Amino acid sequence: MYTIYREVHPPTGVEHCIECHFFDNCRKSLVVAAASALRVYDLHSSKREGARSGTGAQLILAGEYQLYGNVQSLDKVQLSQAKRDTLLLSFKDAKLSLVEYDPENNDLRTVSLHCFEEDELSGGLVNNYHRPVVRVDPDGRCATMLVYGSHLAVLPFRHDVVFDEQEPTSPTTPSAGHAKDFLPSYTVELQSLTERVCNVKDIQFLHGYNSPTVFLLYEPIPTWAGRITLRRDTHCIVAISLNTSDHTSPVIWTVGNLPFDCCYALPVPRPIGGMVIVGANSLLYLNQSSPPYGVSLNSTAESTSNFPLRKQTALCITMDCSHSVFVSDEHFVAALRGGEIFVFTLVPEGMRGVRNILCEKVASSVITSCVCKVLENYLFLGSRLGNSIVLSYTRKAHDFEDSLDASNKKRKVEQAIGEDLEDLEVYGIDTKTGPQLHTFKFEVCDSLLNIGPIANVTLGEPVFLSCGDQFTQGGIELEMVACSGHGKNGALSVLQRGVRPQVVTTFELPGCSNMWTVFSKDDLDASDSHSFLILRRQESTMVLRTGQEITELDTSGFATQAPTVFAGNVGGGRFIVQVTCTDVRLLKGEQQMHFLPLDMGGGVKSCDITDPYGVILLVDGAIVLLELKEENGTASLEIEWPEVKKGSPIVVMSTYTDRSGLFTTEAADHQLTSPVVRPSPANGKTSQSSVDEEDELLYGDIKQEKKEESAQQSSPHQQSTSTPITHWCVICREDGSLEVYRIPDFQLVFCIRNFSTCRRTLIDSGPMNSSVPAAAPASNEQSVQEVLIAGLGPEGTYPHLLALVDRELVVYKAFGRVQTQNPGHLHIRFSKATHKVLLSDRKSSKVVPSPSNQPDGLEPGAEGKDEHIFVPRLRQFRDVGGLYGVFICGPYPHWLLMSHRAALHIHPMTIDGEVVSFAPFHNVNCPNGFLYFNSEGELRICVLPSHLTYDSHWPVRKVPLKNTAHFVSYHMESKTHAVITSVASPVTMVPRLNGDEMEQMDTVERDEQFPYPSEKKFYLQLYSPQSWEAVPHTKFGLEHLDRVTSMKVLRLRSQETLSGRKEFIVVGATTVCGEDVTCRGKILIFDVTEVIPEPGKPLTKHKLKCLYNQEQKGPISALEAVEGLLLSCMGQKIFMWHFKDNKDLVGVAFIDTEIYVHTAHALKNFILIGDVTRSVQLLRYQENLKTLSLISQDPLPANVYACGYVIDGHQLSFIVSDDQQNLMLLQYQPELPESSGGLYLIRRTDFNVCAHVNAFFHVQSRSSAPLGASREVKQMMTDKRHVTFLAALDGRIGLVLPITEKMFRRLHMLQIRLVQGLPHTAGLNPKSYRMFRSSQPVLYCPQRNMLDGELLWQYTQLSWKDKTDFAKQIGTTPTQILEDLKEIDKVTAHF
Repeated sequence: MYTIYREVHPPTGVEHCIECHFFDNCRKSLVVAAASALRVYDLHSSKREGARSGTGAQLILAGEYQLYGNVQSLDKVQLSQAKRDTLLLSFKDAKLSLVEYDPENNDLRTVSLHCFEEDELSGGLVNNYHRPVVRVDPDGRCATMLVYGSHLAVLPFRHDVVFDEQEPTSPTTPSAGHAKDFLPSYTVELQSLTERVCNVKDIQFLHGYNSPTVFLLYEPIPTWAGRITLRRDTHCIVAISLNTSDHTSPVIWTVGNLPFDCCYALPVPRPIGGMVIVGANSLLYLNQSSPPYGVSLNSTAESTSNFPLRKQTALCITMDCSHSVFVSDEHFVAALRGGEIFVFTLVPEGMRGVRNILCEKVASSVITSCVCKVLENYLFLGSRLGNSIVLSYTRKAHDFEDSLDASNKKRKVEQAIGEDLEDLEVYGIDTKTGPQLHTFKFEVCDSLLNIGPIANVTLGEPVFLSCGDQFTQGGIELEMVACSGHGKNGALSVLQRGVRPQVVTTFELPGCSNMWTVFSKDDLDASDSHSFLILRRQESTMVLRTGQEITELDTSGFATQAPTVFAGNVGGGRFIVQVTCTDVRLLKGEQQMHFLPLDMGGGVKSCDITDPYGVILLVDGAIVLLELKEENGTASLEIEWPEVKKGSPIVVMSTYTDRSGLFTTEAADHQLTSPVVRPSPANGKTSQSSVDEEDELLYGDIKQEKKEESAQQSSPHQQSTSTPITHWCVICREDGSLEVYRIPDFQLVFCIRNFSTCRRTLIDSGPMNSSVPAAAPASNEQSVQEVLIAGLGPEGTYPHLLALVDRELVVYKAFGRVQTQNPGHLHIRFSKATHKVLLSDRKSSKVVPSPSNQPDGLEPGAEGKDEHIFVPRLRQFRDVGGLYGVFICGPYPHWLLMSHRAALHIHPMTIDGEVVSFAPFHNVNCPNGFLYFNSEGELRICVLPSHLTYDSHWPVRKVPLKNTAHFVSYHMESKTHAVITSVASPVTMVPRLNGDEMEQMDTVERDEQFPYPSEKKFYLQLYSPQSWEAVPHTKFGLEHLDRVTSMKVLRLRSQETLSGRKEFIVVGATTVCGEDVTCRGKILIFDVTEVIPEPGKPLTKHKLKCLYNQEQKGPISALEAVEGLLLSCMGQKIFMWHFKDNKDLVGVAFIDTEIYVHTAHALKNFILIGDVTRSVQLLRYQENLKTLSLISQDPLPANVYACGYVIDGHQLSFIVSDDQQNLMLLQYQPELPESSGGLYLIRRTDFNVCAHVNAFFHVQSRSSAPLGASREVKQMMTDKRHVTFLAALDGRIGLVLPITEKMFRRLHMLQIRLVQGLPHTAGLNPKSYRMFRSSQPVLYCPQRNMLDGELLWQYTQLSWKDKTDFAKQIGTTPTQILEDLKEIDKVTAHF
C-alpha cells in the first residue's frame, strides 16, 4: 500500500520564546517556536473595540517560517556591526543553526551551521534523551550548547574584525560572508574537568565576568524522594571560565551539597550578579563573592535538605515545572505549574550579596511552558497546555517602612524572608538606603489560540446547517471535537475546516452573473447600511432597494436597459458610480447627477474605484481616468485619457488605496518590513553599554535614565503620525508583465517583467524600453486572468498582491527596502505568501463540460453576448462578521481573511458548491452579512456564525471546561457528546491496608505549610452541541481513587431495538491505591434516556441511567465493541462480554497477550490491540466457536501511543504511532516468506511526523469529481478508500491517504528532486526530518512507502520555470503534477 502524509493543521502549542531585534535594531519583536514553526510577532497598541484591558496592546504577526525540524532550544546574539539579531536554533540530536532575517527576500537566511553528532561525542547512544540547550553570553562573546549531556560545544564570536592568517578549516566553518564574525567552534568534555560533571540539569552564563563564564547545575549521584533519608543534597554547581583563544576551561567556582530537588538556574543581572537556583521546595542565591543564601517555600524543604534555609511563614508553594524571568535588576517573575504568578524580590546587601528574598502572589494565569519579557512593561507567557497570553504589568514603588502600618507592621516584618527582628529593633529600618518594595499589577492584553494538547478526538454532526438539504454539494458535513488543554486550561475544541454560512433567506434569480451593493449616505434612516443592490443580467440590469424589505425600483436614474459592468461608491459613500458598456452615470441616491457617454474603444471591459478616482479599462486596452469634482454643491465626473507606457495589450487592471505608507517613492532612512507603528529610528542603533562595572555602580542614575529613555523608544503606545493616503493603479499585460502607476498623473513607479512566472520575490525591473517590441508569450507559459492589490486588515494597512495565474491563486505580501536602483520608483518588494490552496480542477474538464457561463476559450467572467465584460473572481470585502479580506469566487470558493493580528488565513466554503458572484451586505435584517449567487441561480443572504473564531488555521470554537478533558465520544442517538473530565484536589487521606486489600481511609494532618499532593476525581458529563452547555442532571461522579482509563460510545447487542444494536456509554476505570494494594478496575455502562423536558429548559430531555457498575479483577485499560459484544482489556488479559438483558455482563471468551494493552480498535470481527512495549497484535473473534485467537503480531518492539486502520478498497493496513514520533503501517500478508506463514505482520511504511500522535480516526474519502458534477459522474469517480486523520499533542492535525502506485511513483520522484533542489532553511534536510527513529538498535531496514505532503505542496509555490524544470527531470508536466495534488486535496476535503 502506498500512502501520502499531509499536515492540515499546524502545531499551535508554544514551547520557546525570546525577545530580540529580529528585523532591525530599532524594532523589538517576539519570536516564538511551536514545534517546527517559527513565528515572529510585534507588540503594538490597539484602538479596536473589545480590548481586553485598558492598554489594548496586541500581538501582530510579522513573519512565519516553517522548518524541517522541531526547535529544541532558542536564543539570540548580536554579531559585530550587525543591523539585527541572529537567532540560535538547536535541533536533535546535536545540531546548531544560526539564522537571521533577510531584508532582500523577506525570509530567513542561514548564517552558520554546526553539527556535533560525531560518534566520539555521542558515546554510542542510539537515542539521545538530552535536550541540546543553547545559551549565549550576556555580552555576546560566545555561545554554548549542551551536547549529549556530556560535552559542551563552544561557538566564539569575534567582535573586533581581525583577519587571521589561518582560516578555520573545520567542518563547522560558517559561510564566507560571515566568517569574520566567528571563530572555530570546539567542544569541552565535562568529564575531563577537575570536577567530574555529569547529569547536567541546566547551564547558564554568569553576568559581570571579564571572560565568558558558564554556570553548570548538575547532580553527580542522582537520588529521588524515596531515598532522601539515605542520600540528600546531591546537587552541585560549577563555574567554568571559557578562554576562547587557547580553548582552555578552568574551573573557578564550585559549590556542593545543594538540595536534591533543584530544578534550574536563573542568572541575576548586574549590579547584583550571581545565580538563583530554583528548587521544588526552596530558593537559593549563590554568588562567588558572598556566602550562599536560601529560603524555604514550604515545610517539606526542612525535612528533605540539610542546606541552611530561612523559614518563611504563611507561604506554601512548589516551584517544580515553573518558569521564571527577570523583569528588572532585582525582581523576577515566576509562573508556577498551576498557573499562579509570583513576583520575587532580591534585597541586596552590600556590593555582592542578598540578605532577603520577598515573595508576592500577583495573578493567576495559564499553565506556562516558557516566559519572556517583551519591551519594558509586558510579559509573554507561552503555553503548550492552553492559550499563550500577553500580560501588561505596572509597578508602584514605596519604601519598606511606609508599607507597614501600625496594625500589621510586626506581622509583615515576620513574613519577610530571612529578616532578623532583633536587628530591626536595634538598628531600625533605614528609609534612605533600605530596600524599596514594588507592588505589581498584571492585566491580560492579548492571547494566541492553542488547541493542543489533543488527548482524544471524536466526530459529530454540525447543528447549525442552514436550509437543510439545500447544502448537499460538498457531501456529508462533519465536525471534529477534540479534548484540549490541561487543568484549568482544559477545553473542548470544536473544529471545522470550512466556512458554513448561516442563511437568512434565499431568492430564485436565474440569469444573474454579477452584483454590487452600494451605499447612499443621503438616506438618513440607514446611513451605515447598504441602500441598493445592483444585479447584472445578460442584457439588462436589476436595481433593488434594500431596507426592511428588498424591493425593485421601477423608475430611477440607474441604467437598467444595459448590463452593468461595475458599480461602486465615491465621495465617502455619498455618490454612486454605475458603469455600463457605453456610459458612466453618477448618482446620489436614485437621482442621476451626471451622465458621461463612452463610445470609444469598443466598449468598457472593466472598472475599479479608488475614491475619488475611478479607472476604466476599455476593450481595446485604453485606460480612462475618472475623477469626482464637487463645485457649488454640484458633483460631476471629470474624464481624462492618461498616457500609459506602450507595450503588450493590457489584460486586467485594478486600483489600490494605500493607507500603510509603504507605497512611497521617497527614500527612507531605515527599512520597513511591515506597515506597523514603530518607534522613530532617530535615536539610532541601541548599542551595548561600554562602561565597566565600577562606573555602573557609581553612576547608576545615568543607567536608569538610559533605561527609561529606551523604554520610551520601545513603547508600543506611541501615536504614529498620520500616514498620507495615496492612490495607485496596477495593470497586467498580455506578455505577463505587471506595472504599477501612480494616480492621478499615471507615472510608472513599479514594473515586473514576466510576472506570470510567479517568482518567489518580485523585484522592480525598472522602466521597460518601449523601442524594443514586446515579446510574445510562450505557449507553455502561464497567463494572468486577474490581479488585485488589497489592503488587508481592519485598517487596510497590510498591502497584498493577489492574482489568478493559470487559474491558480498567487498571493504576495508587500515589504519595504532601504533604496531602489530606479529613481522615482517605489521602495518596496513583494514576497510570496505560502498557502496550500488549489483552485483549478484541470482533470474535471475531461469528465464534466465547462459551465455555461464560462465557455472554453474565454477568460473567467466572459459570457454570452458580452464576452468582453470582465467579471472578477477576487472580491474584496470589509467588516463581514468583523472580518476583512478577499472572497475568491469560482468552483472552489475560499475566504482569504486577515484580522487585527495580521495573520493570513484561507478557509474554503464548498458547502454550497460553486459561487458565481459575491458582495458584502449590511442591513438591519442582516448585520455585517454578505450575498452570493450559487450555480443554481439562487441568491443567498447570509451571515457568518458568531460563535466561531475565524482568525485561526481552522474555524474553531473553544468551549472552556475549567478542568482537564480526557475522553470525548459522540452519542448519535441522542445527538450529544459524552465527556470525561477530572478535577484535581489536595489529598489528605491515605488508605489503611489489611493484607492486599484496602480497609479504610485515614486522614493525615500536616502543618499549614505542607504541600499536599493532588488527586483527580473523574466525572462523566453530557454536552449538547446546540449551545455546548452541559446537559442538566447528567453529571456522574466516580468514586474516590477511581481513575477513568477508557470511555467509548459502543453499539452493543440489545433487545430493545429492531436492529438488535443499541448505543451505550461504556466507561472503564482503574483503582490504584499504591504498590502494596492489588490494582482493581470497574466497568460502568450508561444509557441515555429521553424524558419530558422541564419547562423552558429544552436540554433537560436527556438523562443518564447507570445500568451496570461492577468491580473487575484487574485494571480496565481499553474497551471496544466486537459484533455487539463488549471487549475489555485488563492489562495483559482480554475478555469478551455479552451485555445480557441490559443488566449483567456474561463472559464469552478470553485470551492472554503480552505486557499491558492500553488501546484496542475493532473492524468487523478483527481486533487490533496496542501494547505499551510490544507493539501491536491482530486478534480475531469467531462467533461460532466463541473464541478469541491471535492471528499475527509485529515482531519488532514499539512503545505504542495509538493505533488505527488505513483502508484502500480491498486492502487493509494497520497504522501505529509510538513514543519516537513514528508512524508505522503494517499489513497481514501470509503469502510472503518474511511473515512466517502469517505469524508476523509486515511493515510497509516507516515515517516520522515529529509529533506524538495520540488519536486516529478514519473517514471515507470524498469523490474526486468536481463540484457541480452529476450523480453518475460522482459515483464513477468515487472509490472505497478511507482517509485516516491523526491528532498530535502539539496541536497539529494530519492525514494519511492511500494513493495509486502510478501516482506514488510520479510524486516520489518529484519528492527526491525537491529534496535536492529546494533550499534547506537552517541547514535542515527534509529527508532526515522524516526518517524513522528507534529507541534501541534493531536489525531492520525502514520502509519508505509514504510521501511527505508538506514537501510536495511546496511545488505549488514555485515559479513556473522551477515547476517546469522539476517536471522535466521526472519526465512529466506541471499540469499532471498539479492534477495529482488537486485530486488528493479534493478527496480529503472533510470538515
